[in-house]
Amino acid sequence: MKEFSAHESTNLMYRHAREMGLETVFDRHEAQQPQCGFGMQGVCCQLCSHGPCRISFNAKRGICGATADTIVSRNLVRLATHGVAAYSHHLEELARTVKAVSEGRSPFEIQDESKLRRTAALFGLDPGRPVKDLAGAVADLLISEMRKDSREPLALVRLLAPVSRQEIWDKAGITPGGVLSEIRDALTKSMTSINTDPMDLLLTTLRLSIAAGYMGLVGTITVQDILLGTPSVVHSRADLGILDRDTVNILAHGHVPLMATAVLKAAEEESLRELAAGAGAKGIKVYGSMCTGQELMQRSGSSASGFAGQLGNWLNQEYIVATGAIDLVMMDMNCSTPGLKQTADAFHTKLVSVDRVVRMEGVDTHVDYSPEDADKQARQLVAMAIEAFQGRRGHPFIPTSQASVVAGFSVEAIQDALGGSFGPLLEAIEAGSIKGIAAVVGCTNTRNGHDSKGLAIMKELMKNDVLVLSAGCMSSAAQMGSLMCPEALQGAGSGLREVGEALGVPPVLNFGSCVDIGRIGVAVTSLALAMGVDPSRLPVVVSAPEYLEQKAVVDGVFAVAFGLLTHLGPIPPVTGSPLVTKVLTQDIEGLTGGRVLVEEDPLKAARAMVDHIEEKRLSLGAR
Repeated sequence: MKEFSAHESTNLMYRHAREMGLETVFDRHEAQQPQCGFGMQGVCCQLCSHGPCRISFNAKRGICGATADTIVSRNLVRLATHGVAAYSHHLEELARTVKAVSEGRSPFEIQDESKLRRTAALFGLDPGRPVKDLAGAVADLLISEMRKDSREPLALVRLLAPVSRQEIWDKAGITPGGVLSEIRDALTKSMTSINTDPMDLLLTTLRLSIAAGYMGLVGTITVQDILLGTPSVVHSRADLGILDRDTVNILAHGHVPLMATAVLKAAEEESLRELAAGAGAKGIKVYGSMCTGQELMQRSGSSASGFAGQLGNWLNQEYIVATGAIDLVMMDMNCSTPGLKQTADAFHTKLVSVDRVVRMEGVDTHVDYSPEDADKQARQLVAMAIEAFQGRRGHPFIPTSQASVVAGFSVEAIQDALGGSFGPLLEAIEAGSIKGIAAVVGCTNTRNGHDSKGLAIMKELMKNDVLVLSAGCMSSAAQMGSLMCPEALQGAGSGLREVGEALGVPPVLNFGSCVDIGRIGVAVTSLALAMGVDPSRLPVVVSAPEYLEQKAVVDGVFAVAFGLLTHLGPIPPVTGSPLVTKVLTQDIEGLTGGRVLVEEDPLKAARAMVDHIEEKRLSLGAR
């Protein structure tokens, strides 16, 4: 039988599901072949009732006269707008929670007071004010920033972006204002026959991406750290083999870790443990899936203590449920696939949406997160899981694969490990022990083979003494692929291995969820400032080797706007426009210093990234 995944456990679960007669994501991928060539190239337009139109050899323009360049660039803006909107929702949920904490209306507590005071001082607030007072002021300020006009520059860009970047963005007219206003402007521009200039639409995409980078990514991780604690180095486990068949098992699935953190706390309550024991369970465990799981793992030494480990990423979700050992899935924000319901129906598993924007056909249980009621809601969810446990059918089918993981690499944690600054890392880069840094981030998808290309790229970069930082679904790939443990240094080049062994860290550092790509941006900014150069001059590259959805699109464009070589796979839906393809892969380097690298072969992609790193090292005069 064809194997679709890089992981033995996933391939085993696919075969098991087939034997049960269950259709899963890999079957649906096969049923969709061949996929639409017009869609692959981005030359479909469904905006008005003239269409749908598509650009072909016989039809060079849509009915309205739009060219392939206009259609492709307009489609790209709309993809990016979706991504920014989703990030904004995440940030607003956090800001609302911090505001509720400041007013004594929520059971959460501020976990990182030091970061709160530093952030307040950055915003010009008096850092000496009482904690709750200060937390409320920071929350108000962030919400105000989100809502301000698009003609007023975003404060986080002015406060946090390197001056050299700001000069480039100002000159190009792409310094964003309030993120919600930017979304309004972009959607208006991309309506039928309002803005049909492909170059202006591409600049709009860049502008959106910078708004996403500084509000949706950096803003979100900052507030998340203040509320839930800044990640610190922890030891954890991953893959399906860590599942316990004898306990009530809750899966935290999505991207926003607020409800999951409350559920972890509730699962420790004696009354609920007694309830679980009465149902015949030996305990209650909370496991992670996708980015919510990464957030919990990163903080399993603090606010997420008791976290049982990470089961997988986007493409694993149906196979996790198909073990028959998951009693309840909490679905927060994005990436709960409709197919999950089909699989859950074959078992006893209860699906519950825990975010007001998440709804799924056939799922009628909603416990929409409320900061004021989080404790009560968490107890309700645990009780639901215990009830579901009693309805288990037959014996769970659990693969044996599992991996140990070292996680929790925030910027602060890395600096602590290095003795308080990035100095030793810079010295290692200058000496050539570490050639450079690659952020291998983002999603996974069926077109690339589940995690196959991502893992191949990471391993090749490691061999070439490139330190890999990971976030999003690629973190789960590296965990299940045993690249986030010190033993993985055996596959690294001699320089990287020597540094890793001295520090006791793996060759792939887990930065967490997809929103933690912002944390990587903060780290790169710190390195650029320490070296006194613009980020575009650093030996740093980005790869989203298996990108999937709209948030990943805007992340990729942000990396280009930040001045970095950015590898994307599969090929983005822009190739139907020669203009857009040329701008993104060549011309934009003259504007931002970054560009898109398109290469489907993972080894060739890794080679191109290593060559780019070598060029940057040469220009800096490094050995």
